[in-house]
Parts: sequence; C-alpha cells; structure tokens
Amino acid sequence: MNSEEFKKMAAQSAMEKLQGRKIVGIGTGSTVKYLIDEIGADHLRFQNTLFVPTSNDSEKKLIQHGLKVTHEFSGFIDITIDGCDEIDPDGRLIKGGGGALTREKMVAYNSREVVIIADSTKSVDKLGDFGVPVEILPFLWRNTIERLNEFCRTEIKGDPESKTDNGNLVAMVRTGKMNDPEKVFNFIKNIPGVVEVGIFLNLTNSSIICGRDGCSFKDYPLNKR
Repeated sequence: MNSEEFKKMAAQSAMEKLQGRKIVGIGTGSTVKYLIDEIGADHLRFQNTLFVPTSNDSEKKLIQHGLKVTHEFSGFIDITIDGCDEIDPDGRLIKGGGGALTREKMVAYNSREVVIIADSTKSVDKLGDFGVPVEILPFLWRNTIERLNEFCRTEIKGDPESKTDNGNLVAMVRTGKMNDPEKVFNFIKNIPGVVEVGIFLNLTNSSIICGRDGCSFKDYPLNKR
C-alpha cells in the first residue's frame, strides 16, 4: 500500500463523524479530495447538509457531486474535516501548502469540532521541516518578504502572479524543526502585510492518521476555542 491508499483509508474512516451533522466544513488538499468523493458517492444521505468549503477547488468538487455549499450561516459549523501538511503529538498543525490557509483557519475557528485526516507521513515529533506557509498581501510584498527573511529564509511559493482564492500571495518560511511554534507564530503574525500564518494552534479536537499498521485515532481534549 502507498500514501494515496492511506489517505483514502483516513477519508473513509472519517465518514462516520458526519452522521447527523447539518453544517460541515470541508478542507482542501489531496486527502480531503477522497473524503469529498466518499460523500459524493453517498450524496442522497447528505441532501440536507450544508457544506462550507475552504477553497474554490473543494467548492467545485462538492457542487459536481450535487452537494449544497454555503459561505453564509449563523452560529457554528458542526464539524470540520481537513487535512494537514504536518501534525505533532499535541495536535498542532502546519497547514496551507495548497494556499488555502486563511480560509482553512477561519472555518476551523468557527467549528465546534475539528478532525484532521492524514497519512502517517504527516505525523512528526516537531513541526517545521515542511516550512511554514504564510499568506501575504500583494501590496509591498517584496518588503514583507524582506522582513520575513530577517527572521528565516523565505521565498514566494510558485509564481508571484499566482494568487490565492483571496487574491493574495503565499510565502514559505523555512524554519526547520521548531522548539516553540507559538513564538514563531506570534513573530510572523505581527509583521504588517502578513494575512495569516500556517501554524494552527489549539484547533484540533481529534485526528485520524492511517499508515501500514492501519488507522490511529487520537483526541486532543485540551484544545479549546
């Protein structure tokens, strides 16, 4: 079996979490695409469910399956299921390699429950080897990169003409393994021009991580919003 099969296993295992949920947040990425396919294959079961997608790509896939999407609602999302680029033993995450980090964080923050699904390669002892995605404004973007470079090597992800769904750019900050993700988050977040940082703290309620030994299920009861 390979990582794609493990991603599919994680997506299949997450389906039972959706039972009875009325408003469901749907993340972005290679693992979530399997979840959307699983939901779409059982679309009659979800005909009264509203889905809140974190990207235009996920929204398009949901609509193709005949599912209802919304960007406007009152209260909280019942549950959000999303992937990650890295997850540590405390449920802290690196997310946003696909450029959807701001919407992903907004949807997670406004959810009663957040479940992360991933293959075992995303599980790490310390966050950082992947790099930290940072969404930045196009206005004076070179200056923002210079300020980030004073902290750690940073480059624009992809072409500067390539924009996020919000019309912004994504930079990758190469931190290496972080001993204090909270400190790194606060430093980057305080730089003018930074919209959002792909370090997710205290947002994960549980995870489903699948690998050669099957799927592991973990709760993070101290994570509260």
